[in-house]
Amino acid sequence: MRGGSKNLVEPLRGGLWALVTLLTAACSGSRPAEPNLYVSDQTTPTRGDWVVIATIADPGNLNPTNATGADAQYIQSHIFASLLSVDPRDTNYPYVPMLAVGLPQVSPDGLRYTFELHPAARWDNGEPVTAKDVEFSFKVVKNPLVDCGPLRPYYEFVEDIIIEPKNPRRFMVVTNRKYMLALSSIASLFILPRYIYDPEDLMARYSIKQLNREGAKLRNDPNIRRFAERYNAMQRLPQHIVGCGPYALQEWVTGQQVVLRRKQNWWGDTLKGVAYEAYPDRIIYRIFKDPTTAITALKARELDVMDAIPAKEFVQLRKNPAFLAHFRLETPPTFAYSYIGLNMRPQGRPPIFTDQRVRRAFAHIVDVEMIIRKFSYGLAQRITGPLYPMHRGAYDDSLPPIPYDPHKAAQLLDEAGWRDMDEDGVREKVIDGKKIPLEFEILINSSSETAIQMAQIFKQEADKIGMKINIVTLEWSVYLERIKKHDFDAYMGGWIGSHNPQDLKQIWHTSSWAEGGSNYVGFGSARTDSLIDAIREELDEAKRNHMYRLFHKIVYQEQPYVFLTSPLNRIAIHRRFRNAYTSAIRPGYFPAGFWTPTNLIRYGKKDS
Repeated sequence: MRGGSKNLVEPLRGGLWALVTLLTAACSGSRPAEPNLYVSDQTTPTRGDWVVIATIADPGNLNPTNATGADAQYIQSHIFASLLSVDPRDTNYPYVPMLAVGLPQVSPDGLRYTFELHPAARWDNGEPVTAKDVEFSFKVVKNPLVDCGPLRPYYEFVEDIIIEPKNPRRFMVVTNRKYMLALSSIASLFILPRYIYDPEDLMARYSIKQLNREGAKLRNDPNIRRFAERYNAMQRLPQHIVGCGPYALQEWVTGQQVVLRRKQNWWGDTLKGVAYEAYPDRIIYRIFKDPTTAITALKARELDVMDAIPAKEFVQLRKNPAFLAHFRLETPPTFAYSYIGLNMRPQGRPPIFTDQRVRRAFAHIVDVEMIIRKFSYGLAQRITGPLYPMHRGAYDDSLPPIPYDPHKAAQLLDEAGWRDMDEDGVREKVIDGKKIPLEFEILINSSSETAIQMAQIFKQEADKIGMKINIVTLEWSVYLERIKKHDFDAYMGGWIGSHNPQDLKQIWHTSSWAEGGSNYVGFGSARTDSLIDAIREELDEAKRNHMYRLFHKIVYQEQPYVFLTSPLNRIAIHRRFRNAYTSAIRPGYFPAGFWTPTNLIRYGKKDS
């Protein structure tokens, strides 16, 4: 894996993962015998062959800092390089060298990170990668007119870069505060060639300190504007998408494919390690408008790799001996979870979920085990809180899942004062002198049939205990707008994270309830805010994990979400490839490391 991913809690399509794929997985039934058609005695990796991968959408753009889509980031990881990478084979996900010769020296106060670049690292023009390129890359992010708004907050803590006068490859990143994700952010930034992205050397006129201090003022600076306008326009042409990774952008045909070509004599060829694995001559991303068409191409062996395979098709593929003769199916875990969000701070809406007992009652009527059986086909795990189970030590696995128990739910509603006083089948409560029925809306993204079906089950269960649920299906943009404005009672959604320690501020801090944050449900208190702030500044993993578990327990008790499941991925990989391991790190597979025995190479024998 080239580059350690940010700890962005990434919602699908820029907002919330609306359970389009999150709650669909595959049946774990018995598998037929799998004949081995791809036998080879070769054990030494060789270059050659192509990897053809299915992707459901164009990447939008491939600008190294401005692209936000996951598909774009997967493609960019082969073109660009960062200071460090992550070993996705190790479930501790350790950092490993990439552009840097090793892990940085970190000062005792956790504010300074000293790196040295590998002497072998070269740009495509043959010039060495230097600390000046690193400094330039940070300046790009801090240019106030560069369109990298989602990325910029993760580098606010970077105060300066000091280059060693006698060694142009050695530099120190100076930070202005302790931050648990400092190393992740610094290490994962794509390092950019100045000669490509700033041929006029405009950004050399400004220091990082100046960009930090005078950002608003510099928006009117003609050189800042000149650089940003040119840079922002560099989105898709091969001559504009240039890094020092092993692959170059060869072709991008909108709606059809993105083709990456392996560089000859890439500088990393002389080095060993997972970050330098680059065996295929081509990596081709074929674009499909819908999964069904992609599945057809997969069965026809026009594709080599596909992930997030829809549940029904995955089940069928697992029972298809002809398919399994050519492909293996894998189900690695994912850093993702689904949930039902409950509005704890309603504005102009009935105060349904302001009481913890009502939130807990709702949790008791959601049969998560049934959801796993019926909708996830057994390939998902229950979660009890806002962390990912793969974050061992931080995730509190001692907390028991809330059981499906309608009787307990009814008891909690009685205790909270919600009773069916007029015997019309719906409970009510007098609040501020007004009788309020226990009736609420649950918002669903209209494109998610699975979420709609689940909500209908919740509605039936709620009816049994005197709750009335109105299912509201909305087009994605409207759905997202209402949630961001807190204009809901409940909604179904999900989050995608990463292997990095979780920065809880975006979703759970009270300051994130306002516009721009993702605390849509209005959770939090001075106590939880203080805990989040302390976690962000704690560099000792053991101490940080203790605080994570405490936060997990508080959220579990308060139930701002009804936590559902963390799914497994569904991946098909052609059997001719070796070193084709899967991982919880997205996208779940790493095609640059795939190699094919010489006798099994399928593509590019003549023109690679």
